Amino acid sequence: MTIGRAGRRTEKPAAVILIGLMAMLLCTFGMTACGSRTEQPEQAKQDEQMEIHVAADGSDETGNGTTEAPYATITRAAAEMPGSVIVVHGGDYGPVRLDAACSGTGDSPTVIRAAEGERPVIHGSEKVIGGGEKDRVCLSITNAQHISVEGIETEGGTHGITYESTREAGDQPLSSIAIRDCTVRGVRGVHGINVYAYNDLAPVTDLTIEGCEVCDCECGDSESLVINGNVDGFLIAGNTIHDNNNIGIDMIGFEGLAMHPDGDADPYEADQVRNGVCRENVVYNISSEGNDAYYEDGEYDLCADGIYVDGGRDIEICSNFIFNCDIGLEVATEHSPEDNELFRVTGIRVHDNVIAGCKGWTGLCFGGYDKNLGFTEDCEFDHNTLVDNETQIAVQRSRNNRVHSNLLIGGETAVEFSEDCRKEDMVNEISGNAAAQIGDEESWDPGYGKLYPDRDKVADGFRSLIDGIGSGFVPDQELISIYQKSAE
Repeated sequence: MTIGRAGRRTEKPAAVILIGLMAMLLCTFGMTACGSRTEQPEQAKQDEQMEIHVAADGSDETGNGTTEAPYATITRAAAEMPGSVIVVHGGDYGPVRLDAACSGTGDSPTVIRAAEGERPVIHGSEKVIGGGEKDRVCLSITNAQHISVEGIETEGGTHGITYESTREAGDQPLSSIAIRDCTVRGVRGVHGINVYAYNDLAPVTDLTIEGCEVCDCECGDSESLVINGNVDGFLIAGNTIHDNNNIGIDMIGFEGLAMHPDGDADPYEADQVRNGVCRENVVYNISSEGNDAYYEDGEYDLCADGIYVDGGRDIEICSNFIFNCDIGLEVATEHSPEDNELFRVTGIRVHDNVIAGCKGWTGLCFGGYDKNLGFTEDCEFDHNTLVDNETQIAVQRSRNNRVHSNLLIGGETAVEFSEDCRKEDMVNEISGNAAAQIGDEESWDPGYGKLYPDRDKVADGFRSLIDGIGSGFVPDQELISIYQKSAE
């Protein structure tokens, strides 16, 4: 099968995430189990900071940030009192713009958070002179650090929440940027949440996107949640991404965002998302069906990934539940090493994920989709459970990868090799796996592992019955119910 590419480039209320006990235990004990990072500042530290209040009926002219005289906009509050906790009360707000002057410090970060029990909504459309509305970015942050956005909701606009670093920030890393427990819905045009690190001089570090919901977004040839460019150290965890018409979560390199200007260094040296963890996310109903960016010759190219590493490096992807996407999880690059030796993907570990019901093409895919594109190499795909995906595993231009201890249940094709890549460019270790009730049994080589005739012999729902095979993470019943409903 030939695909146009993982939902890009031509580029919905969700359940509370309740991860099973086993995954919780795994993720408690650090990177060796399921991705861990340095703990975030304690809530006590925030409680010691000054609180500045923002309310829809406040005033930027006469307000002073107290509860009695709140500011009217987040922009004014953050500019006047960086390093404080900005409490945003319920109501409707216009687009927000924050820059480097809004940065906090390591001891006193700028925290922008919803007032307890209240619902502030930032709208991406604003009135224009002469009537009508203009779509804008809802919440935009540029070159700020030690800053956290928590519990804010955005509605509409071309982007929900966007963070950018530029060369104007200089050669010191921008650190400690967090987007937590936010809701982004109704985007019409580009991204739900995006981090674009343009600055080649220094990376964005200690980036956290956690506990957010991104839904009902029309992304065109872009993505629902994406980090791109010079990002070194990140956590994408516990998010719910659903009912969008392009890629759910994307980690990108080599698109030229953070290219060095002419000089001795490789121009793409810093232009790669790296050293991060993507864990415990729920991604579903992601499809390019109906997306005009992927309409060609009378049909839609169903190529939107649930989770996609496109040129990233040294990333752990674990304990995610991905279902009803065109492609469940993909690790690849869309660029050719003939253009630059760096254009390859390495050091990706994909383990303990559950991928189910992906009918557009495949559950798990790795490698460049064309014979001249970059290799996926030295990556591991272990202990995943794949259930009822049309094709369970698709292999494209790749080498020296390990596919081991995975459980494949149902589906028409077990393992499919690309017809657009040379056979000698698709040499990997595929062994020690198990499969059951595969439609085309000839797509399962005995060297891949053991083939069972009946799924009841290998699994109880999504829980593996074979010791050491399949995902240690098992979705809870609430999430399984959402999956079952989506499959109807």
